Amino acid sequence: TCTIKNGGCDLNAGCSHDNATNAVVCTCKTGYTNTGVAPAVTCSDSCSLNNGGCDPNAECSHQREDFSVVCNCRVGFINVGTTNLVNCSDGCYVNNGGCGVNAVCSHNLTTMVIQCTCMTGYTNSGNGTALVCTDSCEVNNGGCDSSAACSHDSVTFAVVCSCSIGFVRSGCDVTAG
Repeated sequence: TCTIKNGGCDLNAGCSHDNATNAVVCTCKTGYTNTGVAPAVTCSDSCSLNNGGCDPNAECSHQREDFSVVCNCRVGFINVGTTNLVNCSDGCYVNNGGCGVNAVCSHNLTTMVIQCTCMTGYTNSGNGTALVCTDSCEVNNGGCDSSAACSHDSVTFAVVCSCSIGFVRSGCDVTAG
């Protein structure tokens, strides 16, 4: 019976009796999965088996209250599913990781944290953690001399400084004469 040594059931199983036959029935508790072969029931931590059914880019853990499986996306990934059906997608593929239109989303290779950097030809004009990518020519004339016009290379969009008429060289010195 269930009152003696849990009916012979696994420590992580509940014991009950079949209504028709009164035979002992062992059922794994919440958060555990039967890995035994019938009729033997062996209850193993669900997270240790196939990541608890969580997405491959999620971490499996348990609720403190009832030990039910909880799936949380790993750093750098965003849940594009529901609370009950977690589907983790690379954060950079979801709304550019929140980086903005003129920014590139990437991951720190060690921590997988999302990093935003301005595209070539754009300069961060934000403050602190707020990345605001503004056309470089609109920020301090793109680093060009005040006697130069700032523009962009048509292929790479890199900043190009062109001296105004009457000026020469990188510093756009006044032409002698």
